[in-house]
Amino acid sequence: MFWDPDWLRDVDNKFSVLVHTADLKIRVTGSSLEELFKNALIAMFQSIKPEAPGCKNQNGLLMCPELPQKHLVEVQSSDKESLLIDFLSEALYLSDVHGEAYLDAQIHTFAQTEIMATLRGVKVTGFTTEIKAVTYHDVHIVNQNDVWSVDIVFDI
Repeated sequence: MFWDPDWLRDVDNKFSVLVHTADLKIRVTGSSLEELFKNALIAMFQSIKPEAPGCKNQNGLLMCPELPQKHLVEVQSSDKESLLIDFLSEALYLSDVHGEAYLDAQIHTFAQTEIMATLRGVKVTGFTTEIKAVTYHDVHIVNQNDVWSVDIVFDI
């Protein structure tokens, strides 16, 4: 499987779904800013429970033997928070257009105001929850004790 077994073992440390009144809110962590972006992408799609032929649900996560769908994305923004929102919004747009879920990314270029990455995913038949938009509500990326974290709210 494509899935990094270390990521799966530590999934509780990578992201969690938080209680939010009417929207979906997740908390994402990473050992670097680059890893935080990758984990945010994975967390966004895993939290809305994609359904894909040839994949199975394991411990609440979609597990696929391969990720054949690939899209190169390039995003530039004014700061790291805007970059994260714009990156996730671009992935959400591509997901809607192509009927796919992105469960991994290879990051080629990364800086606090730009990212170039190849999203890797699968065709889906649907999602349990539909995200309308990635919001800027209370988004603040922090680094505390060498752990990067952010809370992200999605309009559902």
